[in-house]
Amino acid sequence: MTIPRAGLVRTEVRERLLNSSFVVSSPENEQGLRIIFPLVGREDRNAIAAVLPVAG
Repeated sequence: MTIPRAGLVRTEVRERLLNSSFVVSSPENEQGLRIIFPLVGREDRNAIAAVLPVAG
């Protein structure tokens, strides 16, 4: 699946004991995509979260 990055926003990162996640959504769509990262994937999570602004 390919989603254009323009206009995408995310929620705050939700930290859990074994994983973390955030929801990515666009203004045109009411539904979002939850992305879950395992404990060892936190570096990847930070890289992705850095390019998407937090929804305000």
